[in-house]
Amino acid sequence: MTGHVNEQGIVFRGHNPVIYTGLWWNSLLDELKSQHLPGLYPAGARMMTDNSGLGGAMRSVVYFTPDTVGIDEAIQILTRHGVEVYDVRAARLSSRR
Repeated sequence: MTGHVNEQGIVFRGHNPVIYTGLWWNSLLDELKSQHLPGLYPAGARMMTDNSGLGGAMRSVVYFTPDTVGIDEAIQILTRHGVEVYDVRAARLSSRR
């Protein structure tokens, strides 16, 4: 699974719900301090998920808020959880040069 991190949040791509269970996600969301965002996430959820990927792969989004951890801490947490992290802030900055 990959996690693309930018100033707005994290986009997870290519995860299989059989491999990444609810327990895994809850642990990750707890560490990220993700909260329910009415109007963005389904009722009671702490992230948005859809099945828009090819071959049944899922895509999920966790938005940053003042209550979540910062970007740099999020990258460390994702790495600890085995997520292949892409810091798209760096890609965007290097493409402007």
